[in-house]
Amino acid sequence: GKGPYKLALYASGSRIVIDQNKEWWGRKAPVFSKEWQFEKLVLRFVSDTNVALEMLKKGSLDYLGLRAEDYVKKTSGKQWGKSVHKVKTFNKMPKGYSFIAWNMKHPILKDLKVRKALYHLVNRELMIEKFEFGYSVPAIGPVYPGSPYASKDLKPVKFNPKYSLELLRAAGWSDTDGDNILDKVIDGKKKKLSITIMEPWEGFMKYLTIFKEDAKKAGVEINIKLIEWNSFVKLLEERKFEAVRLAWSVPLDWNPIQIWHTDSFKGGSNFIGFSDKKADELMTKAKFIHDRAERIRMLNKVEKIIVDKFPYVWFSYKSSTMY
Repeated sequence: GKGPYKLALYASGSRIVIDQNKEWWGRKAPVFSKEWQFEKLVLRFVSDTNVALEMLKKGSLDYLGLRAEDYVKKTSGKQWGKSVHKVKTFNKMPKGYSFIAWNMKHPILKDLKVRKALYHLVNRELMIEKFEFGYSVPAIGPVYPGSPYASKDLKPVKFNPKYSLELLRAAGWSDTDGDNILDKVIDGKKKKLSITIMEPWEGFMKYLTIFKEDAKKAGVEINIKLIEWNSFVKLLEERKFEAVRLAWSVPLDWNPIQIWHTDSFKGGSNFIGFSDKKADELMTKAKFIHDRAERIRMLNKVEKIIVDKFPYVWFSYKSSTMY
């Protein structure tokens, strides 16, 4: 690479070794005089957090990023604060988010009222308290709160089962056969309000289980299907799904075209089929605007268009970094 380090070794499933790049231009830049000074870095793959923590305590690892639950529950004992330390930091770095994405071409999910109602059945406040120990905040949309691109006019969606049911009633859903699942005639056939969410990571099942139980009380059947990653990606690429749970990382400068432009449905990351002519026009124009303030104003409008169509359930952004 062209950065401060270059690849020395890649051992699949084991480790990556990178060596200091002596030819990197930043070696002569005063701003980097005290940075990137390690001669070699070894990045190890350790799938089990408990194993990784034991390696950290024994000195086999120097640094380990932690999830909130591990930070709270697994960092106590006689070694902590002496030979091994935990740190919680707050910074402005871009923070990614998890989400449920709805297939907007699906006969049930193409209805805005349904997507909006489903969002109001997701108790994110409870999930943050229970699984993230208050170290996250509810996500509002595709831009993290600390970003200059984040619209100040948008508010997080609240858990509101009563309002959700009002929306579903307005969309024509009711329980006509007494099985406690809402139904509706679509294209001449009676359909149950039943949605299957594909999930690639077992660790997130607990979030979806809360959603499933709350949705059930409102007459919505949520099925969760844990799928191996390669099979998951294949179904995603073939657009063969009703809903998926995934996560995106977030860049410093937001360019929404890859995920949100209509043309990105084929060959891009707009696998849900989101489409809006005004949003397409604005994000394409913004790509060629060099004035950042003007670009931000334009993309604020894009974010509002996206959020108002409820294509995703955005879960949360981490409010701190733990290691």
